[in-house]
Amino acid sequence: MFVFFELYFYSGYLSKSKYTRYCQCPKMLWMDIYKSECATEDPALQRKFDEGNEVGDLAMGLLGDFIETTAYTDDGKLDIPTMLKNTKKYLAQGVENICEAAFSKNRCYCAVDILHKTAAGYEVYEVKSSTEIKDVFLLDCAYQKWVLGNSGLNIGRVFIAYINNKYVRSGEVDIHQLFTIEDVTDRLPPYYAAVKDNVAAALEYIDKKDEPDMGPGEHCSKPYPCLYWEYCTRDLPKPNVFDLYRISGSKAEEYYNEGIITFADVIRAGIKLNNVQYKQVTSEQFDLPTHVDKLGIKAFLDTLTYPLYFLDFESFQTCVPLYDGIHPYQQVPFQYSLHYILEQNGELLHKEFLADENSYPRRALAERLVEDIPQNVCTLAYNKAFECMVIKQLAEDFPDLSEKLLNIHENIHDLLDVFRDGFVYDKAMGGSLSIKSVLPAMFPDNPDLNYHNLNDVHNGTEATATFLSLRGMEKTERDKLRASLLAYCKLDTMAMVMLWQRLRELCI
Repeated sequence: MFVFFELYFYSGYLSKSKYTRYCQCPKMLWMDIYKSECATEDPALQRKFDEGNEVGDLAMGLLGDFIETTAYTDDGKLDIPTMLKNTKKYLAQGVENICEAAFSKNRCYCAVDILHKTAAGYEVYEVKSSTEIKDVFLLDCAYQKWVLGNSGLNIGRVFIAYINNKYVRSGEVDIHQLFTIEDVTDRLPPYYAAVKDNVAAALEYIDKKDEPDMGPGEHCSKPYPCLYWEYCTRDLPKPNVFDLYRISGSKAEEYYNEGIITFADVIRAGIKLNNVQYKQVTSEQFDLPTHVDKLGIKAFLDTLTYPLYFLDFESFQTCVPLYDGIHPYQQVPFQYSLHYILEQNGELLHKEFLADENSYPRRALAERLVEDIPQNVCTLAYNKAFECMVIKQLAEDFPDLSEKLLNIHENIHDLLDVFRDGFVYDKAMGGSLSIKSVLPAMFPDNPDLNYHNLNDVHNGTEATATFLSLRGMEKTERDKLRASLLAYCKLDTMAMVMLWQRLRELCI
């Protein structure tokens, strides 16, 4: 007979998300319980969570008719006790598909995305917004199977439903095409075998009153970035080995464990550094002035010709395609800024495009782009891989514009190359070559180039969120935010213009 749930709903229970967080880093779990206020806000990560919830809601109908157990308290939080009662009721009624089926046993809790009744027992379907199956998903599934088994349920097969990135929307979203369902039952045994010991250890961590002493390492970013990074590394000297330009988490952890922490340690240890890392370490350690390689800069500038265009796109990508003709997570450009100079010592001019948020933006943007950028002219981007990818996709999807788009694509130069090749480095860049690090390093006292002084939109994440929020918005607020989007994107290309001009000055 089915033995039902024991309930321990206080801060000491272990959910499936807490279980996987423990497996990534036990201290992360402890921080969630005792010091969650120390987490750093990450709007991009929050957007991914929100999108995951949307995907979960869509997937509920994958196996046909269903009943959902989800309930909320008056203050908007999940009502776990009611969800447990609902699950018990629906199991007794023999409901075929129960979504968010809730179980608790011995301080362990989980809610199954889809619990499917079969002749032999039940199957578990875990829904993910990823386009591939990751190890952490198998950890999650193994934990759920273990909790359900301990609760008296006979679990047969376990499946993961994840996003099919080959799906192209045409009309209403087809959930059976949007998702790929894969049987992972045979991949679970090694993960399942570890659950009992992991749960016991995780519960011990939950009960600890003293903060665990754990150093930073690769676990701080894999499989997910930890929001407690700033807190946990607050006592490390700044800068440190984890700040090295493009260093991998595993390599930084290796150095850290060897006692190589400061840049002075890096120098003493004789670590092999790439060009940018070497300049980063020596500039910081010896308080060097801005490094300038005039010959390198001149060689780059000599590749540029007039008319000279400066291009920057803003785009969004959503798990569930918003428009026909696009696939999950496809980059959809909705805006660009274009500064340009027609001749040497000519006037700086500007054009811009911002799509109507209520219509499909890609075609309109592509048409305007080939109007605004003449053929065979030199175009500059910062980290051109993104702009090139967007333009190439537009060329593939709009054959009538393909020749002109590919011409733009073939004539794009990358302003990042100057900094990536080490021709210019200033310690204020802090080991980052993003334009938002390079710009204030090169122009430290120019408020007009400070993104923080903009209204509403200060970075790409905010630009995406702002554009996606415009639909259905009251006109006054809509117009205000559209103006903010234009100002933000315009600053991106103005930043490139200013950097290009500074490079020319450095060659004198």
